[in-house]
Amino acid sequence: MSKKHKEIILLLSIFFLLSGCATAPRLSPMQKRAITTKIIEGGYENIYRSILTVLQDQGYIIKNTDMNTGLITSTIDRESDSGSQFAQALFLGYVADKGSEIDVSIMVNKVNDSKSEVRINMQEVKYGQSSKWSGSSKQNVRHILDTEIYNSLFNEIQIEVKRRKALEQGDNKN
Repeated sequence: MSKKHKEIILLLSIFFLLSGCATAPRLSPMQKRAITTKIIEGGYENIYRSILTVLQDQGYIIKNTDMNTGLITSTIDRESDSGSQFAQALFLGYVADKGSEIDVSIMVNKVNDSKSEVRINMQEVKYGQSSKWSGSSKQNVRHILDTEIYNSLFNEIQIEVKRRKALEQGDNKN
């Protein structure tokens, strides 16, 4: 192989390596806020309790709540299935991907008696081993900014707020 061919192969390899490492466009703080924040119609306490219900329905473990400040923190483990862990151990000699933990913090801020601002932040922490001689540790931490995930969660919260309001109105009629 000639020197020129080697240079072309090297340049193509570098190009493909760099193009494979492209990152998602960076979002400004205001763009992030637009994804993670919504105004929800309803009373503050109803919204707050609806959020707790939705998180628990999805399997999150509530870690901390403070209705006075509006803070809710929760977490859920997403463990890699045992078959995947077995295959990793068999071929690599260690388990590189043991799964992840999703941490969610939510702030509820009362705007007025009929609506509150809800801001959700989600973070994914991936766990695994970096070698067969290391213990399990955090391998990667990333802030989740998927609009579909946030919109789905906000939608579920709004449905639960309406459900609770309907129950409350039904109780008042009796």
